[in-house]
Amino acid sequence: MDGVLEKYLPLGSIVVLNGSVKKLMITARGVLTGEGENRRIYDYGAALYPEGVMDEKMLFFDQKDIYRIVFEGYTDMDDEIMNDTIKKWVKSKIDEYNT
Repeated sequence: MDGVLEKYLPLGSIVVLNGSVKKLMITARGVLTGEGENRRIYDYGAALYPEGVMDEKMLFFDQKDIYRIVFEGYTDMDDEIMNDTIKKWVKSKIDEYNT
């Protein structure tokens, strides 16, 4: 849990991760995985592009893992509100784990 991002990329954004050539489409933000000591919050969850979700598998990564943003997804006022909500939720989880 590195911390809270200033701004999360919109859903539908297409990115390439460091050391990869495969595109990913962001489908989730502020994702909590694992249980107990194995809990971790990732900045993003994504599906392969153009394949999409296959076998209910999702790839998790952080902002620092992004090599290139190929396409930035749609954003509007609702997305801005959601960004604020995600930031508050991630901060609350980080605070919870640090106590």
